[in-house]
Amino acid sequence: MKCPRFVVLIAVALVLGSLIGLWLSQLQRVDETAEAASDSTGRPLAIPIERGPLPEPLPQWDSALYPDGAVPGEVVVYFESREDYLAYLSALTQEGLAPLGQIDELLVLRLDEATMIRKLPRGNKGELGYNFKVEQPAPPIELDPISVASLRPYGMLAAQITGELEGDGSGVMVAILDSGILPHQLFDDVYIVHIDLAGGGVEGAGAGHGTAVASIISGSGGVAPNAELFVVRVLDDAGAGHSFHAAEGVVQAVDQGVKIINMSLGLYQDTALIRNAVRYAHERGVLMVASAGNDAYLGLPYPAAYPEVISVTAIDATHKQAIFPNQSDQIDFAAPGVGILAAQDETGTTFFTGTSAAAPFVSGTLAALVSADPERSSKETVDLLRRHLNDAGAIGEDQVYGGGIMDWDRIRERNQPGRADVSLAAIYLQPDATPGTMMPIEVVVQNRGTKWLAASSLEVLIGEADPVQFTIESMGPGQSTARTVYAAVPAQDSGESLRIAASVLPDESDDDVRFENNLKAVEFRLAE
Repeated sequence: MKCPRFVVLIAVALVLGSLIGLWLSQLQRVDETAEAASDSTGRPLAIPIERGPLPEPLPQWDSALYPDGAVPGEVVVYFESREDYLAYLSALTQEGLAPLGQIDELLVLRLDEATMIRKLPRGNKGELGYNFKVEQPAPPIELDPISVASLRPYGMLAAQITGELEGDGSGVMVAILDSGILPHQLFDDVYIVHIDLAGGGVEGAGAGHGTAVASIISGSGGVAPNAELFVVRVLDDAGAGHSFHAAEGVVQAVDQGVKIINMSLGLYQDTALIRNAVRYAHERGVLMVASAGNDAYLGLPYPAAYPEVISVTAIDATHKQAIFPNQSDQIDFAAPGVGILAAQDETGTTFFTGTSAAAPFVSGTLAALVSADPERSSKETVDLLRRHLNDAGAIGEDQVYGGGIMDWDRIRERNQPGRADVSLAAIYLQPDATPGTMMPIEVVVQNRGTKWLAASSLEVLIGEADPVQFTIESMGPGQSTARTVYAAVPAQDSGESLRIAASVLPDESDDDVRFENNLKAVEFRLAE
């Protein structure tokens, strides 16, 4: 599996002039970036670079200083005190200069080269960084058209997939940092505020991505139909933007009183701009949701990789991970992300696929729950979702499904006592299983009901062999347990496959409310 390409920036000594031949100083302050290092799981590791004071004024700016992914021709300057920040702004004004942008709450300025060279902060009063490019997740079809075509689409509007929830989003504003939003009949009754940071107009030709995202969250086809939308255009018509506008969008959304921020965008550099904006929102109780990315990497883009942000991967209509999403221990939830019917233009719809489609399912659900109980804290709202996830893949949290798959039936029924629902959650063979050997396979059972189950019977059938019987002891609501069986994994180039089926029933089977999730069958074969 390919991994994202990272670059380490090295401090560069600058020559003042050919006649002097003396080193002036090292530029140590660079924005954090990452190298293609990995831990024991193969997941890329972010390696921060130490930062130091600005250099003295330079006769010219060396374009070689710009790292891969940085916006050329500009830098950002961070200040530790408001006094230093305001003093530098005043000094710029006195020189007849102005920053390209400023985020007062974060004490950060965006400058072009000419301004920085003419008026560098003095006396170690500022720290230099870069403005990195931000993009929409790549369309999955470009990654692996054949595999993506094999996925099963949902083919429905978000509201049809989730069903009606206890809240409808009334009184809750959700920010969408994206490419803007087009008018659509699905939004006829939705209160929408537009802000354009990227330029080109919030209703430009490239706003289709943001429109689809918005229609999953709110409107007559959305999860929270009455949620208000704060639409911040931080990406242009090509789906590209930069970290300064993304950070600025987060801060403006927070200051406008949003409760949830949806970010179906990302970059693979850990930049102080985005990190500080995320911290700003988190400290004020704002929930943030981001897409896990569609590059099939072992690692997440930012902001999804930050612990304060809920990262969401995509599944298809069979509840299988959708092949294209990135994988990481930092993934939180899995949600529908294949063939979602979403708004496209004034009246049209499109089948929307990607982690960009999965993230707004979580954002819309949070908006619905917040509107149902505004007194519930942000943490309590997220914990409510976590307690009602369906286990998938390896038991517990994993790199593929995170904490599990969103289940709106369980959320609706959580306060209905006495409901028995035992489920065959997964049949899991580790992906690095050795061909031609006996390997352990986990059969995962979960109690998805609201009452304790005294005992259940599990039966596992491997190929043509006799069934293997297990007794599952007492399980509380939401709990999962696994039983291990061993099977011969087909040898390389054998053309064979391994078929396993399993079923589970509570001893008091008449009480089970969903027999359709008591059976699962899978087939394992080596990828060609």
